[in-house]
Amino acid sequence: MLQVIQQFIPVLLAGFLVNLEIGVAAVGIAVAVGVPLSLLRRRFGLVRRLIRTCIGLMQALPTYVAMFFILILLPRDLSVLGHTITGVIAVVLAQSIYLTAYVAEEAYEALGHLSRNDRERALLFLPNLMRGFVVVVMSSGFGAAVGVSEAVSATMRQAERLSTPGERILLFAVAIAFFAVVVGSLNVLIRRLIRHFTHRGPVAYRWGGR
Repeated sequence: MLQVIQQFIPVLLAGFLVNLEIGVAAVGIAVAVGVPLSLLRRRFGLVRRLIRTCIGLMQALPTYVAMFFILILLPRDLSVLGHTITGVIAVVLAQSIYLTAYVAEEAYEALGHLSRNDRERALLFLPNLMRGFVVVVMSSGFGAAVGVSEAVSATMRQAERLSTPGERILLFAVAIAFFAVVVGSLNVLIRRLIRHFTHRGPVAYRWGGR
């Protein structure tokens, strides 16, 4: 059993690194697009309704469906250093759509707090952005459906190589414990940041993630 765990941990960490890369890329795109949308929404009344409609559409679009639609549009032979990246790009772009809407809404509220000189409330944008990153990292596991070698697909491949149900159960238990520790630690950090920025105890943050 110990040998199973020792062989699995490096595979799990390598897969999780891909999840982190997807999360970082999606957050980068979401901030680059969502924050300017918020600025336009606050400063130009003529486009405010149009931007709100676009944000609503991005929120309503199922991420899983978006991934397959983007996959159809992308060339199948996209690669970097001999590694195919078509699936990864599809996952990143699909995650970025909804995350951009989320960032645009949070940035809009943050700008409102800044306009009222409420700097601490405006800084809540940072832990909320971190929360979005956590959700994207966790939900990027659906990339396994298109061949992305992230933590979920790495776990499934490793499980297929094991001969007994007990070894497979142990493998899945290790993966679940790993994600529970990582996500739990990040959520504790987020709550502490929120308390730090508000000085008024815990403040609810919103996330309509899927």
